[in-house]
Amino acid sequence: MAFSGRTVIVTGGTGALGVVAVRRFAALGANIAIPLHSAQENSSLAERFKLEEQRLATRTTDLTNEQEVQGFVQEVMRRFGRVDVLINAAGGYAGGTMIEETPPDEVQRLFRLNTLSAFNMCSAVLPEMKKARYGRIINIASMTAVHVQPNAGAYTISKRAVITLTEAIAAETRGKGITANAVAPGTILTEANKAAMPSSDQSKWVTPDQVVGVLLFLASGESGVVSGSLIKIP
Repeated sequence: MAFSGRTVIVTGGTGALGVVAVRRFAALGANIAIPLHSAQENSSLAERFKLEEQRLATRTTDLTNEQEVQGFVQEVMRRFGRVDVLINAAGGYAGGTMIEETPPDEVQRLFRLNTLSAFNMCSAVLPEMKKARYGRIINIASMTAVHVQPNAGAYTISKRAVITLTEAIAAETRGKGITANAVAPGTILTEANKAAMPSSDQSKWVTPDQVVGVLLFLASGESGVVSGSLIKIP
């Protein structure tokens, strides 16, 4: 599986899952583009990913701001001339409250972080993918959006919407060389999750490498017959 000459956008590219995705796609020859939450994240990224600077594009971008996202994608097009793969791994989590205890502001915040950010990125890359008649969109959902758990309603709603967004894109791009799929991991084995849930059975958690293995297939040319699917990684 090779991505030489391809351009891969990874939102959340400096997070626990995003870092693994960037490294593995870069090792397979891809050019990488990462919208950054803050300028400080840009420090030594090329060195961190062992990636030549000419193969890395970054820009501080508010993913909930349509104009900033459009500007980021146009910068990627100027640098690399194409957008082949979009992986939406950026987002946020909050739980611990029942529906009637959850402030509407929290629902809106999680919707912006998880749903609107993915919507804006998909909306920005789709015209370029349609021109090229090729594209792979992969949205990171959550197993919580499939098997609903109590006390995480706002998060669950926002991630369920990501699944519906993916299905809508797949329906609109059928037969145009573009695929859209969602991946729903269970709890990912990260340092943050280990610290937050020290008493949980971590042997049942999925590793970032296992998730990225699925992303690599869905991003490849060989996955062209798979679109509109939800891949569960329990």
